[in-house]
Amino acid sequence: MRKLYVFVGLILCSVMPFYAVAQSQDEKKEKKKKERKEVKPNYKHKFTTFHLEARADFEYNYDLREWSNLSNPTNPMPGSATQHNYGFRGDYFNFLLGGDIGDHVSYFFRQRIIPAKGVTELFDNTDFLYIQYKFNDQWSLRMGKEAIFVGGLEYDAPPIDVYYYTHYWGSFPCFLLGMSAAYTDKSGKNKIVFNVANSPYVHYMDNKWNSGLLSYNLYWSGNFGHFSTLYSLNFLEYQRGKFINFIVLGNKLSFDKWSIYVDYINRAASFNNFFKDFSVVSRLDWHVSPSVNLFAKGGYEQNFSGCYYTSGYENSLVDADMLMPNNQAHCFYGLGMEFRPRVYPDLRFHAYVANSVMNRPSEYEGDYSWKHQTLTANVGVTWWLNFMKFLPEKLK
Repeated sequence: MRKLYVFVGLILCSVMPFYAVAQSQDEKKEKKKKERKEVKPNYKHKFTTFHLEARADFEYNYDLREWSNLSNPTNPMPGSATQHNYGFRGDYFNFLLGGDIGDHVSYFFRQRIIPAKGVTELFDNTDFLYIQYKFNDQWSLRMGKEAIFVGGLEYDAPPIDVYYYTHYWGSFPCFLLGMSAAYTDKSGKNKIVFNVANSPYVHYMDNKWNSGLLSYNLYWSGNFGHFSTLYSLNFLEYQRGKFINFIVLGNKLSFDKWSIYVDYINRAASFNNFFKDFSVVSRLDWHVSPSVNLFAKGGYEQNFSGCYYTSGYENSLVDADMLMPNNQAHCFYGLGMEFRPRVYPDLRFHAYVANSVMNRPSEYEGDYSWKHQTLTANVGVTWWLNFMKFLPEKLK
């Protein structure tokens, strides 16, 4: 009998560890099931942007135009004309809305509130309308309408903050439908974006819509303390299979009291046209106090790269660069100030004086050279109505 008890005991001792392991695994499985049931997808919404913005100016322009026929010295036909233009105007009135949906999804929307309908497509007056999915801290995917990813600090600034500018900036229809993938390194200092979107040339030719033209954009944003960069390499289709190339180098130094940026934008439809078509622009800001900022801005740009022949639009010659007219040079410079009352910093007053000179030497026999100089004085006010401050409980 004793031998039987010993034998049974040995069997139980050998089986119990396996039973305990199996029971432990079953308990872990049950625990994971409960955790899966308890963890629900997070679709909680949170507003990140919800406001209106508007800017109104009073501007005076002194315009001087001069021209002559340099190709025929015996008959130069000199001429000039002056104009004085002034008055009040509203520059911007925008509605902005953005938010997060859970931990991974976000969206942003900016609409210019104007009465005229779009010229070429439904979303012409919509600057931003995109949705973004964030996989993790490094990777994200975005689809919709936004500014295509081109480098440079002037290009990157909100239009409502740009008072006078390059011809390149003022001519660029940058808000286009597309998609982009972004990678941010673990330090958070470097962000690389690959963007595919419609080409700005879909808006060319008297605002007639030209489908089938795409742009391919590689963008790098770097932040290294006082020094930051906005660089890009861009290929924009102006005809099927034909591209104009951008190399954009945006550099900025920032300190407590002052900052300065310098942008260089090289545009070339062929290797032979490098350095014939470019823009250089710089702005210096001196933050005198939390309320007062003084700034100086200037730039130079030119386009001597020529034209291309198109058989698809009335057999005509067309400038390969749509952002700066061919055989022209532009120089501008100016000084200005900004003031934000401490009691209400969402209100901004500004004033500036700027001079701009656009000129064209005679290119073909019979053409006239000309110079257009504009001296501008401007004062204005910008207002941000931030609903996030007035409706905090409703927007949480």
